Amino acid sequence: MKALKILFYTLISLLAIYIISGFTLVPYLLKKELIKNLDENLTLKSSIEDVKFNPITLNAKVHDFKLVDENNNIIVFFKELNISLSIFKSIEQKHFRIENITFDEIFLNIIQEKDGSINLANILKPTENEEEQIQDKTNEENSNNIKFLVSKIDLKNADINFVSNIDKQPFSIYLKDINYTIYDLGTFKNSLSSNNLTFRINEHTDVQISSAFKINPFKAYGKISINDLRIKEFIDFDKNFFNFELNNDANINLGLNYNIDTTNELALYLATDLLEINNINLKQNKKTMASLKKLDIKRFDFDLISQNINFNGVFIDGLKANMILDKNGVNFASLVTTSTNSNEKKEENSNSKPWILNFSDIKANIDYDLEDKINNNSIEAKSILLDAQNLKIVNSLVKLEKANVANKTFQFLDKSNNLEIKSNNINIDLNNLKIDDNVAFSNATIKSKELNFDEKNLKINVDAQNLNLALNSFLFTKDNAISLESAKISKPIITFEDFTNKLKLNAKDFDLTVNKFTNKGEIFGINSINLSKPNLVFENTSNNLKINTKNIDLKIKNISNKNNILKVEKTDLNNPHISIVLPKTETKNLEKENKTESIKVVQTDKKENNKTKLNIGPVNIKNAILDFEDKNLPIPFKTTVTKLNGKISEIKNTKFGKTNLEVNGVVDNYGVAKITGVVNPKNIKILTDINMKFQNIAMQNFTPYTTKFIGRELKSGKLDLDLNYNIEKSNLNAKNNIVITKIELGKEVQSPEAISLPLGIAISLLEDKNGIIDINLPVSGNVDDPQFSIGAILWKAFVNLITKAVTAPFSLLGAMFNFSEDEIKSVKFEIKESEITPIQKETLDKIALILEKREDIAIKLVSSYNKEKESSKIGKERILNIKEYLIKEKSINKKQVILDEKSEETSTSSINLKIEQLQ
Repeated sequence: MKALKILFYTLISLLAIYIISGFTLVPYLLKKELIKNLDENLTLKSSIEDVKFNPITLNAKVHDFKLVDENNNIIVFFKELNISLSIFKSIEQKHFRIENITFDEIFLNIIQEKDGSINLANILKPTENEEEQIQDKTNEENSNNIKFLVSKIDLKNADINFVSNIDKQPFSIYLKDINYTIYDLGTFKNSLSSNNLTFRINEHTDVQISSAFKINPFKAYGKISINDLRIKEFIDFDKNFFNFELNNDANINLGLNYNIDTTNELALYLATDLLEINNINLKQNKKTMASLKKLDIKRFDFDLISQNINFNGVFIDGLKANMILDKNGVNFASLVTTSTNSNEKKEENSNSKPWILNFSDIKANIDYDLEDKINNNSIEAKSILLDAQNLKIVNSLVKLEKANVANKTFQFLDKSNNLEIKSNNINIDLNNLKIDDNVAFSNATIKSKELNFDEKNLKINVDAQNLNLALNSFLFTKDNAISLESAKISKPIITFEDFTNKLKLNAKDFDLTVNKFTNKGEIFGINSINLSKPNLVFENTSNNLKINTKNIDLKIKNISNKNNILKVEKTDLNNPHISIVLPKTETKNLEKENKTESIKVVQTDKKENNKTKLNIGPVNIKNAILDFEDKNLPIPFKTTVTKLNGKISEIKNTKFGKTNLEVNGVVDNYGVAKITGVVNPKNIKILTDINMKFQNIAMQNFTPYTTKFIGRELKSGKLDLDLNYNIEKSNLNAKNNIVITKIELGKEVQSPEAISLPLGIAISLLEDKNGIIDINLPVSGNVDDPQFSIGAILWKAFVNLITKAVTAPFSLLGAMFNFSEDEIKSVKFEIKESEITPIQKETLDKIALILEKREDIAIKLVSSYNKEKESSKIGKERILNIKEYLIKEKSINKKQVILDEKSEETSTSSINLKIEQLQ
């Protein structure tokens, strides 16, 4: 009994000693040893305000712990460290267990010196004893075999201050209000440890991390949330690397889920439900280079095992880029400092698994400016809207399922070449784009409300409105071959102006389709070209020529260019309506421009040296309509050729090439036109043989020309033309057979260019009794002569013919009736002779024949005698006898024989005849 009592008191005493020493001695020793060991092993001076230990609860507390440097700056501080052990569970479950570790108000002051060293990295004193290092390593390996568990670690109200003194201006970042709680940390039973961390970065950024992990094998998952992370606060860390300035309110918002597993291999999976970059304004040398209102990625997925990176719902709002290219390169390339060591080589493993990047639902609105100071040009693109779906990138392979790009305004300005290109409201749709060694897409459409091309040096301007271009099955191969299944332009309005040559072309409301285009180098091929119902207006303001076409259906089949030979299998031109208009202009300008044109033609002939060989198949024209209008006349002239059909055989521009042509149509309502012939396409001077026939053409339609050039209208009449032009070795022989039937002149019209000719008498002389004028005007000459002009020669021949009819009518009539002029221009009488003898009958019979054939003319007889040998009575008897013979003997209409009783000639015995037109 006494032994039990002794044992009891002994235990009570030991317990009392344990408790008393635990509350008093242990804290003292702990404090002393902690300071001693820390000072022995650390380069910093340590201090502890107080240490407490509860031997009953096995709880230890350390208050106001400090580590200070030689300048007495606090490097590490915490207000309280609270550790609670769980001995009984440790013994029971055979592991080392800590119930709770709590740090309250930890402060870390991390300083990076100018040499790049960090103060906390050097707080341990160098270890001189090599055996101690080996022993420490052995102890560490043994400790790894001890199972342990910390039920809870709690970090409250911690702060971390980081200062870098590398740059002239120190960089600092402050992490404050750090609260971190971790549960079940340890190797015992491989417990799943959960933790939660929150803190602030400087004044604006909130960070929260919620996660869980296992140690062996290491597994972890969790979520990181970052709100208002100020980017500038981090890039200021190394100003030598970042060569730009960033605004203070640029920030990132992030919600990132992660999953890590090292069971077999490192598996890392990242996913975001929030990824935003906001308010970027990037400057260099105080000039804005780029700005971004918002980058919003709805979901980001990263899988290390499959090497997949997915971006879903990418929205780029308000991106503006100002790019400058100068002798130093592109300004964006200087945003960061890169290594100039050219000896560094990156080795790539061709057998490594490629990374796969996937983008879906991409939307962006962008403004882009480029200033090229080297080539002195610039690009300005405003309000670029991008909408793309399913973009995939694998190494050099790029696939894009669908994209739409809309650009409100675009301007390209080339100051060196004085060129400007502008567009408004361009819209591009692209489907199934693939880029690897080749570039291909299934289809694309390009629409533009307005596109303008202005070349100020050449004075050429092209303006296109409502442009709609569709492309299908495009392929561009690595060996620079191009193929295109089809291209179509629909209903645009295009205006082309050449101010130098004073040319203008307007085209609208047409459809142009090109099928199966291929090209490689100088070789190209097109299966077919279709041009449907264009409205084309061509104007030459230098000579006021205007050509209008509509309703054209043009089909060209199998075009190719190979070995410098351009081939066209067939061309069909159906139902075209072509209008040619010559507006009113001044004669002076016309003559000037005509001279200019003549000079240009000659120069072109001299420079002609066509190296490309042509092999163009037949051209078929069906049901064409041709309108011609000349407003440059006192009375506007207009005519229409309908039902115009024809065929042009193959065209080859070889030395001996020949092209046959045949065209026919209806002129106005009742006239017929037919053109046939053969030409050498390479040079019409080598060979041209063209025959043009016009039949039953209404003469009154030519009134505008007759009023201008001869000052008379045409009331009626019909015209037949048979024109043949033959050129061989530049020598022209032309036959112009003109037949005019029952022409009737109208009233006189004043015209400054009209030639004053008595046309009435000329027509009467030329017209037979059936009212037919048959004229043959041959033309010959050398077309290489700069002064040679077919039109001028024909007009001169016509004027000469009319002049001859008036001034030398008997010469004209003699030529027409195969008489000499001397045979018919006078009736010869001997002195004092007045009777009609066979000598006079020979002349009068020929006159009678002419009067029978020309019923609209009359012979005027004037009394004639030799006053020195005869009396005037004999002269009057002579003309009376001539009249009687013609009327009674030859049955000539008495109206066709006129006696001039008021006049007489006194120098000859012969009667000189005169021609007059019957009224």
